[in-house]
Amino acid sequence: MTADSSISEIFEDETGARWEAFAPEQTVAHGRQGAVLAFRPAGSGSEGVRSTVTFNSREAAELAIHTLSLRELRRHLGLARVAAGI
Repeated sequence: MTADSSISEIFEDETGARWEAFAPEQTVAHGRQGAVLAFRPAGSGSEGVRSTVTFNSREAAELAIHTLSLRELRRHLGLARVAAGI
């Protein structure tokens, strides 16, 4: 699984920690190649934690990531962290 660095957004969580929202490739509905909304500490390059939000195309992922509000990014990050147990 790879991540396209052009499909990412850096933001701060409620504590001031910097996170990167990005969209690594993943098989999505109907076995199609798409992407999933994921988060990692900014600059870490780690695989990070994945959310349950999927996109049917890289274009859809890019549009969504660049248009999500700070509030939405923080909410999705919180849900992903809870689901990952962190």
